Amino acid sequence: MSAGLVQVELSLSRFPDYQGQQFVLVQDCFRHFDLDSIGRDESHLSLFEMPGAFVFGPNAKASTIRRMWTLATQQLTINPEQLWVSYFAGGELEGNTLAADEETYEAWLELGLAPERLVGLGVEDNYWQQSRGLGFTGDHPRKCGPNTELFYDLGARPDCDAACGPQCRCGRFLEFSNSLFIASELEEEHHQIIPLENPFTETVIGTERVAVILQGVSSVFETAEYRPLIELIRQYRQVQQLPEGMAEESERILADHLKALWVLVGDGAPPPGKNGRERIVKLLIRRAIARLMVLEIEEATFLPVFLAKLVEQWQTHQESGEAQAVLNQTLVETLLSYIEAESVRFHKTVERGHDKLRQFIANQVELEHETSLEANLIDIEKNWGLPLPLIELHLWRANIPFNRQQYQDALQRWKSQLR
Repeated sequence: MSAGLVQVELSLSRFPDYQGQQFVLVQDCFRHFDLDSIGRDESHLSLFEMPGAFVFGPNAKASTIRRMWTLATQQLTINPEQLWVSYFAGGELEGNTLAADEETYEAWLELGLAPERLVGLGVEDNYWQQSRGLGFTGDHPRKCGPNTELFYDLGARPDCDAACGPQCRCGRFLEFSNSLFIASELEEEHHQIIPLENPFTETVIGTERVAVILQGVSSVFETAEYRPLIELIRQYRQVQQLPEGMAEESERILADHLKALWVLVGDGAPPPGKNGRERIVKLLIRRAIARLMVLEIEEATFLPVFLAKLVEQWQTHQESGEAQAVLNQTLVETLLSYIEAESVRFHKTVERGHDKLRQFIANQVELEHETSLEANLIDIEKNWGLPLPLIELHLWRANIPFNRQQYQDALQRWKSQLR
């Protein structure tokens, strides 16, 4: 699941006689739409732990914000001088004018937060809208409302303005908690914002991002949870030279995706396939195998050892008896069978794509780079199935310049033509 609201609402609908209006949920959260960000920054994971608190009834913004501040500064003992906050400063949503969230702004000031560290942002950053998600048809309104986010300042970045704020994407500001004040829903057909009969507040916190702060590291991949996984990957890595940044990116993606697969399969994810959840499992496996290829790591030797490490980590946090040990071994065998079956299919696709890329590279050399690079590479990736990291690697070894941003721009134009 990518959000706790789904589980809470589903549970309440099944037990209509529930008592109380306050609920707590701690969940493993998986976000397939974040996959392209994995490995390229210091904060994104596809799978992470997200504790959440849900309070139904009129939004009590001041008390919610006070609890956020108390949790961060007193219970987690985070230095308040390193904390920044964003809130909703107003804007437009589908023809509706939305007022600034002055109540939230005042609540933060009353806690003593310096005004210069309280930043107002627009709809894109600080107005939450329920995701359409897989299978969304538009038949039901989507819940929405302003939110406020809590950031930790990791320090100025040498390649960015020293005066940047939470709205900057340089990586200086790490968002680790936010509260959603959900009092409305957006009716899709007529683009109307309608008040909810039962508003609620949701406050969540990212466990791995809090670990970054408390452990004094600069990346989720440097935390005690992920550092041993990265070190294990490096022990099996054979390749010596790669394009700048590709080794680190590949190590991070491999650690993230294999851990995500381990948890998802343990939660009942199906074998890889063409649609829905099956497609997501297939995508994770293929992306992981592509990075094994980049790092020149032998699948059959490495994967059982890596999964055994995940089991070891899991057991340190759980009570583990003989029955659980058998279950863990069964899970490992299931995941290995998924990967092995998909690997056979994927390697055939990669070989066909490699043949096409070799032909293109040979023609590029003969024509002295006169052919259209991006158009041909899009064809090789999308129609012949060769993953972009392997394309980049082969171009680098052939001394053919490749600009990832130019390629992504061309890819977006290609996608827009398909719509």
